[in-house]
Formats: sequence, structure tokens, C-alpha cells
Amino acid sequence: MTNPNTLTSNKDYKLGIFYGNDPETEELATKFTGHLINDLKFCNACQISENKIECNQCRKYLRGHASKIYFYIKVGKNFNMITEDIINPFPEELPAVDFIVVIGINENILARLPEYLKDKGVKAVIIPIENPKWISPELQVKMLFKFEQYNIQAAFPKPFCSLSKEEDQYNKTGFHITKLRNHIDDFIDYFKIGLPIISLLMSNDGRSIDDACILQSAPCGLTNYTLQKLKLKHFNKENQDEFTLIEEINKAHYSYPCRASMYHDYILEDSIFQISGHIIRNAIRCELYYAQCKREFYSKSKET
Repeated sequence: MTNPNTLTSNKDYKLGIFYGNDPETEELATKFTGHLINDLKFCNACQISENKIECNQCRKYLRGHASKIYFYIKVGKNFNMITEDIINPFPEELPAVDFIVVIGINENILARLPEYLKDKGVKAVIIPIENPKWISPELQVKMLFKFEQYNIQAAFPKPFCSLSKEEDQYNKTGFHITKLRNHIDDFIDYFKIGLPIISLLMSNDGRSIDDACILQSAPCGLTNYTLQKLKLKHFNKENQDEFTLIEEINKAHYSYPCRASMYHDYILEDSIFQISGHIIRNAIRCELYYAQCKREFYSKSKET
């Protein structure tokens, strides 16, 4: 599996990560960081494959960002949730970074973040929402306003894999993202994470995926895992190939597993988990359709 992350960049960005002390939050932060630093033991798609594919170490070709992570800090361990102690729950000293990703810290602590960061020189803050309990829509909008006051760009992608450079239902200015967003776009471009963008190479008979190029992956690494699971799977049109494809993607989505919440979110009118499933399915189905159309076009061109 190839990836454009192998290309070098003349930019040099620094990233920091804050995460909460809930066990599930820690696991999610670990998964995001594992994908970002490109831990070679991070994925087991081949080992549990029904096709018994030997691991080809596809991740060794991906670009790792371990050297770009300047801090990885648990926040809120000693914070009194009842009295909301006035002691600053954030560290007094913070390394200078361009971007900060904030994963699942307590809402009462989160509300203090804009004030804390106002003089830290941070360009953009990305606060993914993988659980509707992490932050209320009211606080989300209030924080966006505060960040804009302090000239810090911010995004609240729900889920993280919905983060995109295009404005859509998951990336609305004033609700999910600040009016100015060029630094957020730089974050997406540099780390190649957010809304999955892929390119597929089909087999000669058009019934299976031979290879895939990941232009942009889900932040948790699900895109890489799912495509590796789909390789060499046959999509037989006579046997409800569309259902088979969705079934295989769903299996990968559950077995990876995606850590987004299954609680109903009244803004999304669905669970964040289900939305993350829609995102990966749509990315693969659209690209698969495009790859098949492209193959048919080239076949007809050769015939003429």
C-alpha cells in the first residue's frame, strides 16, 4: 500500500497533544498517536485476514511524525470536578508548538483552554469530538468565539475523521471551525489526516482491489486498516457485490475498532460511531466506482 506521506516537505511543524484521564479517552489518544508516529506494530490487519495475507509491512512506507510531537500530556488527573479548584489544570510551562490536538478532557477544564493558550503562540487547536458528552454545542460556539478573539484558529470535528478543507455539514464556519482556517488546512495537509481520501488500483478483471494509495487517512489509522483488509477480496456483481463490500467495510470498522461513541448525538441525529462508518464507506465506495469507471473507459479506448 503506497502513501504520499513518503514525500518530503519543506515545512517543519510542531505538535502538542492534551488528553483526558478517562481510560477510553487514553486509549483513543494512544491510537491517534500510534498512527501519527507510525508504530510498525500498530496494525494487525494481515494477521486476522480471512485471506491469510502475510504482513507486507505496508506501514513502513508511511511517514512517521514522532519527531514533531513536542508534548503528550494527560490533563485533569488532579482536577476537583465538584469544587472546580482554581488551580490551573494545565502545565505552567509549555513547549512552543504550532498545533495542539485536545482529546477528551473534562468540559470544565476545556472551557479554560482559550485563556490559557492566548499568549502561547499556538496557530491552531483541533478538538475532536468522539463523544457527545465531551462538550456541549453551546460551549463549543463560545470557545470558537474566544479562540478568534485571541487570534487562534480552532476546529471541533465530530468525528475526527470528518475534518476537511471543504466546508460541509461537518465543517461549518462558526460552529465547527473558526472563520480563519488556513493554519487548520496546513495541519491537514502536513499530517495527511482528516476526511479519508484514497485512490484504488483494481485487478485486471475489475473484481478486486490490488493496491491503494492513501492521500489522507482517518486520524486513528482506520483507513489503512480497512483497505488492507479489502485487498484481494472479490466483489462479484452476480452475488450482491455492493452488500458484500459494505459488509466487509463494516467488519473492519468494528474489528479495528473505531472508538467513537455509540451514544445518540442530537446534532448529528445519529451516533458518532455510525457517522464515522458512513465516512469510510462513502470514501471507498465512491473511489471504487471511479476506479471501475476508469477501467471501463480505458478498456473501451483500447477496443477503438
